[in-house]
Amino acid sequence: MSASTLAAERTALSWRRTSLATAGCAMIFVHEMTTDSRRTVVLPLVAAVVALILAALAWYRGRSLDRGQTSGGHRPVAATAVGVALVALIAAVAVLVHG
Repeated sequence: MSASTLAAERTALSWRRTSLATAGCAMIFVHEMTTDSRRTVVLPLVAAVVALILAALAWYRGRSLDRGQTSGGHRPVAATAVGVALVALIAAVAVLVHG
């Protein structure tokens, strides 16, 4: 195995971890949406959808790295950064609005 092959494998594994983490985050938002009847469901629903989109993006990027497709990595990274910032902003607004 070469160093570049190992680097691609490590990167693919990190994208898989990102996929699992964002899917877990989405499930937390769904749980929050279903357990508290006095809160609005819009903010957790939007955060869950964004997190699921991020999970799909991370899974797809990990699979493409497994297949040896290493080009075009800046777009998934940028989309992941924007998505994580959006989910964090939605969570902060939900906490501030609903205390």
